[in-house]
Amino acid sequence: MNWSPESWDGSWLVIPDLHGHAARLRAALQVTDRVHPAARLVFLGDLIDDSPRRREARRARANPGTRDDSREVLETVRRLTESGRADVLLGNHEVMAAAAVLDDDRPMMNLWWRVGGREAAASYGWSGKGEAGALAEDLRWLREYGQLWLEVGSPNARILLAHATRPTPVRLAGGRNRAADLWPSDADDEVVWFPLGLEGDSSAQHLHPLPANFSLSVHGHMETDTVRSLSDDEGKEALQIDLHPRWRKLCLLSIDDDGEMEPHITTIPRH
Repeated sequence: MNWSPESWDGSWLVIPDLHGHAARLRAALQVTDRVHPAARLVFLGDLIDDSPRRREARRARANPGTRDDSREVLETVRRLTESGRADVLLGNHEVMAAAAVLDDDRPMMNLWWRVGGREAAASYGWSGKGEAGALAEDLRWLREYGQLWLEVGSPNARILLAHATRPTPVRLAGGRNRAADLWPSDADDEVVWFPLGLEGDSSAQHLHPLPANFSLSVHGHMETDTVRSLSDDEGKEALQIDLHPRWRKLCLLSIDDDGEMEPHITTIPRH
């Protein structure tokens, strides 16, 4: 991927949850190279952990503890971010992992282990005990550089990107946008955890309003069969673009510098 900050054309390509699947990442980067070589990338969070739902959907082996591709995914995203090519948002799986590994939060460790942390840790050669080595280093990097949301698009038609749901108006206005700003705790902060809308819902369960110069928001977090549009009380959309893995499809969303959007649905190879 030959890219430099000087080649950026003002556009963005939004990449939803990868969940420790290198094939999803490679498919996204192939679209980037072929269709959007001058775009910057935004990863919507949940880079790591092959959750039980995803393993079942892919008919993966039931044996727990076999490594997934979390290390490959996270290290690639880190390189892209450090080069200036990408921005990375925090998802609940990164929040769980950081609390478990860096803070020795045992309840969070138990939860993370059940929802894919065991396989993600195995990708780093870590069994859950002792020094976490490169895994701890990558999680510390995520805590420092990962964001809770990102604003893109034109000044009068801004688009807000966040993993689970929109930040509160107070948080948005105050710019409290880093891991250190998670409140009241990593365990239940809605911006990375809140289930914006379950499959079959006709409207969002709860959506904080957007400022007047924002047109809509874009989210991952909740697996859906198709790209879903939910509306807040003012009629402003919230798009969910995390397609369920059983379809072997990945929805990427391009946003140009005027805020115009175009979805790209790409197929995920079986291997």
